[in-house]
Amino acid sequence: MGRRKAGGYIFEWYSGDHEPFHVHIYSGREFVGRYDVLHQKPMGDWQMTGKIRKALKQVGFLWEVKHGSTGKK
Repeated sequence: MGRRKAGGYIFEWYSGDHEPFHVHIYSGREFVGRYDVLHQKPMGDWQMTGKIRKALKQVGFLWEVKHGSTGKK
């Protein structure tokens, strides 16, 4: 199991968990939802807030690619 904390949220993932690679998001002990890291989108029926988006970026699970960018300099 892995765990990272940011912005008041806890992000957990488990080796051997089902695909796609995702993290479980908690606010304290309350389960918020799951985030599909591979496809960069929420899993299930929950809405991602700006605060969660910022925390996902801080821990490295959310990245944004500019449209038309190859990521190369």
